[in-house]
Amino acid sequence: MLTLVQWTSTLLAHLGVLAIYIVLAAEALGIPAPSEIVLLLSGLLVAEGRMGFAPAVATGALGSLSGATVAYWLARVRGRPFVERRLQAVFHNPEHWARLEALFLRHASLVVVVGRVLTGVRLVVSYPAGLFRMPMPAFLVTSAIGAVIWPLIGVGAGWYFGPRVMQLLRTLHKGEDWALAGLVVAGVGAAAWWRLAPRWRRSASRRRRQQLERH
Repeated sequence: MLTLVQWTSTLLAHLGVLAIYIVLAAEALGIPAPSEIVLLLSGLLVAEGRMGFAPAVATGALGSLSGATVAYWLARVRGRPFVERRLQAVFHNPEHWARLEALFLRHASLVVVVGRVLTGVRLVVSYPAGLFRMPMPAFLVTSAIGAVIWPLIGVGAGWYFGPRVMQLLRTLHKGEDWALAGLVVAGVGAAAWWRLAPRWRRSASRRRRQQLERH
């Protein structure tokens, strides 16, 4: 993983936000790519004042949506044999495919939104959406929502951890992607709680005082 971190860092140094676009587009297209790493390192650059938060998130969202759209149309045009080859490591028999189709028929929008955020699922979720002919407008809207959420979380965590990002990545160099994803979510949750909890407590305290005064 340390080699991957170094490679991603070099890519960011040479290409800037374009590196975020390339990595997230490749991942959404089904090519394994270090999106967790590129987003965390981008957040570090934001913390250092070398990259803007909004451009990093927007570029990541655009890359993810671009790759997802291409994957959707590939599945829709080339059909089931193509998608089965792409997903054969995940769905091994007709029963699995039947469950996947039933899931998409009932909860397609939810599956796409959540799938755009989950590690591993991001690589494949657009293919069944195209195969089972999820309406294109609904796919674009739900994909866009998830495509914004993921870089928002990743870049936000990198910004929050700041210089500690590299130390954390070194500590986790033997871990799997899910560990990095958990780190991202935990970091953003901690940051949100740290910043918002005092405000919530003050707001709740004011409401209690107002209720007491009315009584």
